[in-house]
Amino acid sequence: MASEFGLDHLLIYGAGLAGRRVYDYLSTRGERVDAFLDRDESLGEVDGLPVYSAQRWAANHDPSKTCVLVGVFNAHVDTQVIFDDLEACGYARIVSMVEFVRRYPQDQPFRYWLVDPRFYEQHASRITSLREILVDEASKVLLDSIVRYRTLGDPRCLPPVADNQYFPTDLPCLPEPLRFIDCGAYIGDTVQELLDAGIRFASLATFEPDLDNYRHLTTQLHAVPGAIHFPCGVSDRNRLGWYDPTLGAGGHLVESGGNPVCCVRLDDALPGFAPNFIKMDIEGEEPAALRGAENLLRVHRPRLAISIYHRAEHLWEIAEQLQGYDLNYRFYLRCHSPSTFDVVLYAVP
Repeated sequence: MASEFGLDHLLIYGAGLAGRRVYDYLSTRGERVDAFLDRDESLGEVDGLPVYSAQRWAANHDPSKTCVLVGVFNAHVDTQVIFDDLEACGYARIVSMVEFVRRYPQDQPFRYWLVDPRFYEQHASRITSLREILVDEASKVLLDSIVRYRTLGDPRCLPPVADNQYFPTDLPCLPEPLRFIDCGAYIGDTVQELLDAGIRFASLATFEPDLDNYRHLTTQLHAVPGAIHFPCGVSDRNRLGWYDPTLGAGGHLVESGGNPVCCVRLDDALPGFAPNFIKMDIEGEEPAALRGAENLLRVHRPRLAISIYHRAEHLWEIAEQLQGYDLNYRFYLRCHSPSTFDVVLYAVP
């Protein structure tokens, strides 16, 4: 890649998992990488490459002859700050993960929404249709920014992240008291944030397939009256599935291997619950879970907060799915983490 830009050196910023995978990918294609850049310079060496801070490399080499590929893919890291720091050091070329995947689209590992940017371009008409059904200008501007970032990779085109994930303050107020179904409840953090905000509950049902998370959840929410907790995943059929917990909060259902887990349809698990709010953040299983809750949606028309960043096509397909139920929802879009992670589609009856 460095030679492609006429530069002498190619560095990868980020010596974590994403950066190491980028290094492996380039190495198998015969690309020479000179070093990792990382804020933790004490790492010394990773995968046989030396690790420098951006400042130390620039002090001892010519940054005007150096290309830096930002190998960071993390919901908690603002890559705009990284770009700004690298530019301040004088690096000649800074390449985002989006641009990297555009240049090398073949055989890339799964990375949530990060796919060959041409995929978004191929579905431009569906993205336009999504834009037309979004209610407010903030949602439309956000969608434009998401698509621009995922096709160009420039983090400076993104707006600030929104507050209060799953119940942002600039949307219509939540119904009270809540009859809340939390799918992907993790350790009960969303419920706790709602309680801390003074939201009243009439009933609560949580679903969390990771047993370690489930134990934390039941401990944290033991005082919520009338709550029921399921150590289950949610899907479109009742079945025995498999759960991979290795990514922590990003644990997800898999076709085989992992830990055995029961998956249930919400229509079957909670036939008399009458929810007025359902949240889903279930690592890509959202379309199946919505199919398994179609009767609940049709009968009760609850407010929905559905994560749509786990796969590229979810950006438009989940809204299309809900529109197909013809429930007359109003749709909003908000993003709650940097780099278009934690994008949530809000459907308000």
